[in-house]
Amino acid sequence: MNRTSSLVLVPVGLNLIMLVTLYVVLGDALQGQALPFFGIGVVFTLILAGVLVAAVPTATDETAAAAAAEAAAPEASDTPEPASPAAALQVLSLLQRKGRLLDFLKEDIQQYQDAQIGAAVRTVHEGCKEALDEILELQPVMEEAEGSTVTVESGFDAEAIRLIGNVQGDPPFTGALRHRGWRVARIDLPARMKETDDVVAAAEVEVS
Repeated sequence: MNRTSSLVLVPVGLNLIMLVTLYVVLGDALQGQALPFFGIGVVFTLILAGVLVAAVPTATDETAAAAAAEAAAPEASDTPEPASPAAALQVLSLLQRKGRLLDFLKEDIQQYQDAQIGAAVRTVHEGCKEALDEILELQPVMEEAEGSTVTVESGFDAEAIRLIGNVQGDPPFTGALRHRGWRVARIDLPARMKETDDVVAAAEVEVS
């Protein structure tokens, strides 16, 4: 039995019980009037049922809609969605286009003299720096100069500050700043690559 039936049948049943009770109590006074008495009672009962049926659907429909929405909602999962490689491929493509980074990293540099490698590194550095400046704005995690003495207070962000060396006890910790760290203040990736596009550097053919 659904909620609407329950809300309608309970008062209707009580009304019928009340009619029978009144008829038993007033039996002598109602001699010859039983049919009109019950006729009026049935009509009143039908009117009551109609009023209840008209009033109940709103609440019932809201409850049903809420239940349907809850059933349709995806179940929460603790398993993170797999990362898309598209963003990483975008960055690699830009570093390759600006600084030929992939060419440099895949090259066997053992055959070259240090002076030759140094010249190549300068070109790669300039191009990759330009690429990074185009898509990222970086800021140091700590503003102090590297090599200076700094104090790491209690409650520090362990994701932003990594303690190295002889770490014992509780903060605050005092030590030399070996690296200021980097955090991203702005990121502006180029137009998104297709999920199926695994080409980060197109082959180049010079037609004569």
